[in-house]
Amino acid sequence: MKKTVFTLLLLAVFGIGMFYMGRFMLDHNEQDYVLEKEIPQTLDSTAMDELLAEDLSLTTSMFLKQLSGQLNRWSDYDLTNQGLENAFHEELAEHPHFNGFAIYEEDNLIIEAGEMSTFDRSLLTHTHMQSEFSDPYIKNEQHFMLMGETLPDGRNIIGEVDLSFIRSFVKDMASVADSNGNFFVSGDDPKVQWETTDDVPDGYQAKTVPELDWQIVVHSKDPKPESEQKSYIENQAVIKFKNDAHANDWFLNNQNVQLISSSGPFYVVQSNEETTPQLIERLNHDYYLAFSEPNYLMTTNQVRVQQTKPNDEFFEPYQWNLSQIKISNGWDLSGGEDVTIAVLDTGVDPDHLDLKDKISHGYNAFDESGDFSDAHGHGTHVAGVAAAMTNNITGIAGVSWKSNILPVKVLNDDGEGSSYEVANGIYWAVEHGAQVINMSLGDYYHSDALHDAVKYAYDNDVVIIAASGNDNVSDPMYPAYYPEVLTVAALDQDQKRAFFSNYGEHVDISAPGEHIPSLFPDNNYTVMSGTSMAAPHVAGLAGLIRALRPDLTNQEVYDVITQTAEDLGTNGRDSYYGHGEINVTAALQSIRSQNR
Repeated sequence: MKKTVFTLLLLAVFGIGMFYMGRFMLDHNEQDYVLEKEIPQTLDSTAMDELLAEDLSLTTSMFLKQLSGQLNRWSDYDLTNQGLENAFHEELAEHPHFNGFAIYEEDNLIIEAGEMSTFDRSLLTHTHMQSEFSDPYIKNEQHFMLMGETLPDGRNIIGEVDLSFIRSFVKDMASVADSNGNFFVSGDDPKVQWETTDDVPDGYQAKTVPELDWQIVVHSKDPKPESEQKSYIENQAVIKFKNDAHANDWFLNNQNVQLISSSGPFYVVQSNEETTPQLIERLNHDYYLAFSEPNYLMTTNQVRVQQTKPNDEFFEPYQWNLSQIKISNGWDLSGGEDVTIAVLDTGVDPDHLDLKDKISHGYNAFDESGDFSDAHGHGTHVAGVAAAMTNNITGIAGVSWKSNILPVKVLNDDGEGSSYEVANGIYWAVEHGAQVINMSLGDYYHSDALHDAVKYAYDNDVVIIAASGNDNVSDPMYPAYYPEVLTVAALDQDQKRAFFSNYGEHVDISAPGEHIPSLFPDNNYTVMSGTSMAAPHVAGLAGLIRALRPDLTNQEVYDVITQTAEDLGTNGRDSYYGHGEINVTAALQSIRSQNR
């Protein structure tokens, strides 16, 4: 199915990789590492910035729709009922986005709750559909706005919205100007400290949030100088012993290296005297070692007549991706019951309303604890695509909505990790019941440790899904290039290859990867793009298949997915689409008649 080479990369919109890479190539005949520079073809930065601006605009629109739904739910509370009134005040106090809430009947204030700083409805100068909005204003050095709606019975509801989420989410990626052209969100970089839209230099990409006439202007980041770029952790090596019983004696006889960490069959060692290439060259000649290699850096890479139609608030207006993969009829056959999908990523928010009831435990590969919390957001987004709680009114629908999530934190809060953490995480996931593993991460370096872990998972009948990468190159990315892995490319809404999606003979299958709505920490929802978002669609389909036909091996699951795909591009398998786009209904129907 594929070959072998690797790194890890934040494959979501705020980390789509477009940077220079150095690559360690291993000549297995001579057992010698050679540092080789490789510069993948760079993407069109204008197109990338436009894609990000669109995602941020859609995220803001989803945020406003979520707020509108909350206002209307609160307006339905019978506040003459003491129990409901108490519940309402508790919800308002705990809600992360509302500072206060009020209901008017004509000009009479009949309900007031929270700590609203103003009730001036004349500030509601923008109208979109049934909602009205004010421009942002500052209170206690924080930004707020008013949002109001007219209820069917003629009453008016208003809420004071805390804009901290918008500010924190987009700050490092973009600046946001209100309808008057004044920026109220800007980056820390002095180059983007704009006061009004007149200050923005030519060439920056911007998108309008239609509900508010806000302008979102993306910050293009200059690539780091070559001298600052690293593909591995300096002075470290990952080693594996031919016989683990020799480990203690080996460390006693090699006191010039320090043991940094060990888990499963792998050890991370460090030398304070040798560079990484010098350390690797010496260890490659050690009789007791099965292999030694750099500790590579990794980053994230975002029919029956009856149809199941979930009631989740963002399903119909935003989740075009699920209808494109023909999911509704498939849900009539399988919901992914009793299947565990491991998400190896930046962690997962354990308290998100669309996830919390399907997570029992997880793992942190950095400190070997159970703290899999996600301060980055990428992993929570990926988990939501694969298996968010569905038909619960709230948020989005997940592909394999009844499957459980096993969170494995292998990337830190900056979206970075190493081959050691990822390999460690794979071993842990297999040993704790994972039936499907999703890895929306990768890099351009082969790692023996990573491939060892991937083969261990495959030999234990785990379905392994990986993202192809976001650099618009055919260069093999790891773990996507390994033959034991099902590799996923990204599509847009027209079933065309996403312009950033990596391609090559190792691409097996395609799935939607542009403007994908999903979860974000603290009960938020965002839109992201990347092969990171395409991969969990396929992981979710694998969950549906394993629930319907638990007797199928992992290779048979691969065959079902690829053989029932909708052929795209040239006839048959090709380097851009693999076997084509996944078709959930066709895949499940193909094995339904043989269900035992």
